Amino acid sequence: MKKFALIFALLTLTALLPSQGKAQCKEFTENEVLPLLEDYVISGRYSAVKLYEGEEILIFKTLSKGISYRFIVKGDSELPPDIEYSIEDWDGEKIYNNKNDDLKSVWDYDCDKTQRIKIFIKVPAVSKENTEPKRGCVTILSGIKAS
Repeated sequence: MKKFALIFALLTLTALLPSQGKAQCKEFTENEVLPLLEDYVISGRYSAVKLYEGEEILIFKTLSKGISYRFIVKGDSELPPDIEYSIEDWDGEKIYNNKNDDLKSVWDYDCDKTQRIKIFIKVPAVSKENTEPKRGCVTILSGIKAS
């Protein structure tokens, strides 16, 4: 009976941990990232993911001609503040790189043509040797200028 109770407790804990991580990312996004939109409104869905130091991800998005966009890429306090991101068009031409802009988390863009873009996000690796890399939430979202 004790063995069954232990297995049940482990399964319950395993099932709850992923949702707790999602809840933490959602809370971080709502409290820390969404206010950065200011007079922009969120355009579609956002991505809020748990990443380790040194990890990189790629996101695709379609932009529409004549729309002013605000891009926000921000990590929570568990991660280094200097998250890098760059945006390229579908042909690989650089549109923006926050590394050339003091690693700002917010960037505004007036789109002059309808296009698909790639957003590359990189969390720097800063943990000391022989320590486990830190893990935290990174939110990637875009907004459009409210009319």
